[in-house]
Amino acid sequence: MKVSMMMPALAPFALVVACGTSPAAQTVICTDFRVGADLSQTDFGVPASLSPAYTSLAQATSDISLVSAQLLSEVSAACGEIAVDLGGRADDPRLAGKLDADRARVLCSIAADRVGAVRPRLDAAKVRVRIVETQCSVDTAFQVDCESKCQASPTCAEPDAIDRCPAEDREGVCSGDCTGVCRGTEDAPVACEGTCEGACGGTCDGDDTCEGPGCTCTGTCTGTCSGSCTPTPGTALACAGLCRGGCSIPVDGASCAGPLDAPRCPGDADCQHGCQASAAARADCRDGALSIVVDAKMVDPELARIVRTLERNLPVLFLAARGRAKALSEQSSALTDAAGHILAHGDQLGQKAAACGLLIGSTGDQASKNLTSALDGSKKVAAAVSGK
Repeated sequence: MKVSMMMPALAPFALVVACGTSPAAQTVICTDFRVGADLSQTDFGVPASLSPAYTSLAQATSDISLVSAQLLSEVSAACGEIAVDLGGRADDPRLAGKLDADRARVLCSIAADRVGAVRPRLDAAKVRVRIVETQCSVDTAFQVDCESKCQASPTCAEPDAIDRCPAEDREGVCSGDCTGVCRGTEDAPVACEGTCEGACGGTCDGDDTCEGPGCTCTGTCTGTCSGSCTPTPGTALACAGLCRGGCSIPVDGASCAGPLDAPRCPGDADCQHGCQASAAARADCRDGALSIVVDAKMVDPELARIVRTLERNLPVLFLAARGRAKALSEQSSALTDAAGHILAHGDQLGQKAAACGLLIGSTGDQASKNLTSALDGSKKVAAAVSGK
């Protein structure tokens, strides 16, 4: 989101902007916009024709700002710990004068460099990082309710959220045969005969030899899987966990693990974009799973210390790089365009709405910067670790 989306007509209103991830700023006139607040009933003083889209924009900016600040803080802390634990300096001169988003970006760059520096030691010990990708399920209930206020005709009946969910993203408890991906956890592994994105307990038909529970299998796992098990093509699984993408009978507790298809009822596209962005910000993101396998013969105190800091901090970074931050970034461009359209109605906005528009734009700009730093920084470290 960019400040340039604000129109010159809004400039005369006073604005006091807080820096970085500090609490939300306020204008002299606008005291109703709050980061992380429920703004659905807020009267911004805009004409009825603009109210749904304006409120949707305000809510989306509020939601994304809250999540992006949290992500930035978590990513910055994780990168900082990795950087120092792997030999970096806490007073590295590259950090001088850097605050918030800029500091996180530099910390993650240092962390990625330090991972590269210890790579020969990790390779010598045959250290392998096995990652179960994070899955983020958008808040479909919020999205559908929000989009109903964007509809051109209140009599148009929108399908249920699950009917708007692509078949490959539908997830739930399958009491039949799972033909999609069956998800287990470390505490509740699932029976598997197929590709295991996690720890395989059983036999492994591949380059690795599984000698007991918890081995990491890059071939076909037959036994149990602590992560996602994709059955061998043409087969199905009796899935004791969550089945995503295909079940021989309707699943129980169905949810959508991906973005919904576009609304079928005609409505204000800018308003709908705001709803989609809020739903992404409110997504339920599972942490996935991460395991690090080391050749026991090569472990020494220094290597053990390196592995421990990676185990502590990589889940946060992979969650940002391939989960929550990634999902939010996919919404940012559409939301920026929507904001430009909505706030361009400067001649129709009252004094209060114009002042709040300045604040929404400033907050959105900072949120975008936080999100970009969190995403770019976490991706850089994730790439250094995984090699991709």
